Amino acid sequence: MPLKLTLKPNEKVLIGTAVITNAGQKSEIIIQNTVPVLREKDIIAEENADTLAKKLYYIILSMYVDQRNENEFHKIYFKLVNELFDSLPDQRNLAMVMAVSRKILEGNHYQALKECRKLIEFESEVLANVSR
Repeated sequence: MPLKLTLKPNEKVLIGTAVITNAGQKSEIIIQNTVPVLREKDIIAEENADTLAKKLYYIILSMYVDQRNENEFHKIYFKLVNELFDSLPDQRNLAMVMAVSRKILEGNHYQALKECRKLIEFESEVLANVSR
């Protein structure tokens, strides 16, 4: 099923491994085949992955974009999951990580990224409460 994207002026989108910038007015593009697609707002650069949950997000994003190296990213993912459980042993944390992992195992990395955003929000709340 084709994917229709509406891009704002100067908005960037990742399609496959190409970064595309809308140079003009609002425009629509239709992607006919299945490739990784992410809007600029959904991308975390490696240098901005400054917490464990953000690092997990970055690794899932890498799995999504570079599926040929997914096995290598899985190793890093599970190492980070263990670190997260050690630093944040909470049942809600466990449930969120399980939801993310389930999506990865299903091969649905885009949905895993969406689930991981919840984990980032939770981690942020916990860290904010600890620093008070």
